[in-house]
Formats: sequence, structure tokens, C-alpha cells
Amino acid sequence: MKRFLAGLFLVGWMALPAWSSPKGPVVQLAEESDGSDEEGLQRLGHFGKFSLFGYGEMHYNNRIGAGGNEIDFHRMVLGLGYDFNDWITFRMELDFEHAFTEPELEFAHLDFRRSNALIFRAGSILVPMGVINEHHEPPLFYSVERPEVYRVIIPTTWQEGGAGIHGSFPSGLHYQLYGLSSLDATGFTGSNGFRGGRGHVGEAPGRDFAGAGRLEYTGLPGLRLGASAFAGNTGQGNGNIDGGFLTMVEGDAKWSLEGIDLDGILVFTNLSDAEKLNDLFRAQDASFTNFVGRQMLGWYLEAGYHLFHHLLPDTNHDLVLFGRYEDFNTQHKMPAGFAGSAANDRNTITTGVSYLPIPQVAIKADYMFNWNQANAGVDQFNLGVGFYY
Repeated sequence: MKRFLAGLFLVGWMALPAWSSPKGPVVQLAEESDGSDEEGLQRLGHFGKFSLFGYGEMHYNNRIGAGGNEIDFHRMVLGLGYDFNDWITFRMELDFEHAFTEPELEFAHLDFRRSNALIFRAGSILVPMGVINEHHEPPLFYSVERPEVYRVIIPTTWQEGGAGIHGSFPSGLHYQLYGLSSLDATGFTGSNGFRGGRGHVGEAPGRDFAGAGRLEYTGLPGLRLGASAFAGNTGQGNGNIDGGFLTMVEGDAKWSLEGIDLDGILVFTNLSDAEKLNDLFRAQDASFTNFVGRQMLGWYLEAGYHLFHHLLPDTNHDLVLFGRYEDFNTQHKMPAGFAGSAANDRNTITTGVSYLPIPQVAIKADYMFNWNQANAGVDQFNLGVGFYY
């Protein structure tokens, strides 16, 4: 707790220059964009037909009363775009995780624009599940680490190879619809959900395919309503699993008014043939107990208050106090014959501050209270700095 209070003091002290800062142009932080829409194009650094963009973040994690404390330049992302003409564009991001030790192609796709309402896309695509899987630049969310629901249930960052359409209408309605490669069920676990099933579009299994879509409404000031779905087999031709059909659905909403943000998400998954998958794991290792759930369920509610909105209305700086409550269970329902672990029925409260001297840079401090139904859990204090360009 002393470290947490010290972090609060440090961030507050760094905010003092805001008292005399003049009001200036504010970059819209409602959504990240890879430059595939008109609003996104305005934030790219253009050099003729080329554009440069990306983001980065460094974290310090102190696990209270446990080992494994670390400092990590978690992500350094370099994005590059090329406009072939006024209707064919290319965008990509290279993610060098953990100080360039784990390279990853975050996405790489071509867009063919017929109009704002109809854009064809093909390549490696961020799966449109929820908000943060697509829009995860560090200044766009308040905590140092991404929410737990987006780690173990929606396995952010999650990309698949495929093609489809997306677009926007003047009414504020946005849509995405893609046919994609699918996850590999042999990488699923009871504790970490679907994370290990991602192939990152790198010589990934290509036997099974899926569909994914999202609808989002932003037609009223300060309001965002969204819903997403993913459905497809994950067995990848493994006869021991059969199809392993995965259905994932979610709904999310955000409301901002007078310096107050309210944000939330609910996500539910169902995996057929989970019992066959667990039989396979047990046949490979008789001591295996980290059984995959047939259903997973998770949600969170978050509230944030922009302190300077009323105290310093003319400043361009931002200081956000926030709190988030998460409830998630990766073994919500188990297949017959398999027992889940109470340790996988988890809750997290994250509370802290995020200071933005400019909208593209965030300095963060927070504390995570972690517990589960097994009466265990390790709290964590986090510091972070992040940016996008």
C-alpha cells in the first residue's frame, strides 16, 4: 500500500505543469485507428504514399508477497502504411514484445474502398471481439495491464488470417464481418482459456475456419454500444476432438458525460466436444488436471473520473482516477466427468490513476486486488508508461 500511495503522489506531482498549460487541440481518444477510416487517416504521419504509426509500453509489476517482480518493455510496435491510390491501402504493425525478444506480426491487411459504407479487407486481421482487442494503444485504457477478461477469455491480442467487409454510416453505425482462420483447441487450458490456441497467422493450422462480426453504434455524443460474435470449429482436423465448435459472444457499452466515464463488457463462450479435448489431454498425460471448460463467462464494470475536467477546465492535460471490478470464470461449466478448479473462478479489482500530459502519452499507476473461490490470489502493484504515434 505504501508503494501505491507513493505512485499516486508521483503522478499527482507530475500533473502540476497542467495548472498553467493553455488549452490546445485535443486528439480524440475514443478509439484507436489503423488509418482505415477518415478519422484515423488524420492521425497518421504521412510521407507521400507512406504513413508511419505505432505504440509502445513499459511496465513494472510488483507481486505482493511473491517472487517474480519484473520490469519489462512489454511492447514496441512499428506500424507502416502505403496508399497505392485513393481506394487501395495497406496497413501493418510489427510488435516486438519484451524488449524485442518476441517478434509478432500484429496485423497486415489490404483495404479496397468502394465507399465509407463498404470496404473489402484481406490479410491478417485483428478479430473484432470487444473493443480492446482492436483498440489497445496504452493511452486508450486506464490500467497498466489490459483487463483480465481480455487476457483469458478474449485472448487479446488475437489476429487471424481472412477476408471480409467493414464500413461506417453517417448515423453512427459501424460494422465488420469476416471469414477467418480459427483457433487450435489443443492449445486451450482451464486456467488461461483460449490464449494458447492462437496461431498468430504464422504457419498456423488451416483445417478449420470461423466467422466473426461486430456491430457498433456511436451516433449519440458520449455513447458507444457494441456487440460481437465469433463462431467456428477449433479441432483443426484432430479426430480425437471432432469439431470443437467454439461460440463466443459479447456485449459492451461506454458512456461519457461531464468528465465521468462508465464502461463495461459481458462475454460468454461455449465449446462443444470439450470432454473429448480433455480426454485427449489426459491420455497424453495421466496427471493432467487443467481441464478446459465447456463454458466461460466474464464481465467487468469500470468507472473513471477526469479530475481536471472541473478543476482545470482550460488545461490540455488529463488526470483520470479509475476503478474496475472484474468477475470471470474460465471453467464456468464443465463437461461431464471433469471437475473445475475453484482457483479459476476469479475476481479482480483494479484501482489507480492515469496521467496524460498529451493525449498520446500516458503515465499510469494502479493496484490489483486479486482473489478467487479457492481463497487464494496474489495482489499486484503496477507502474507503466505508454504512448502511441
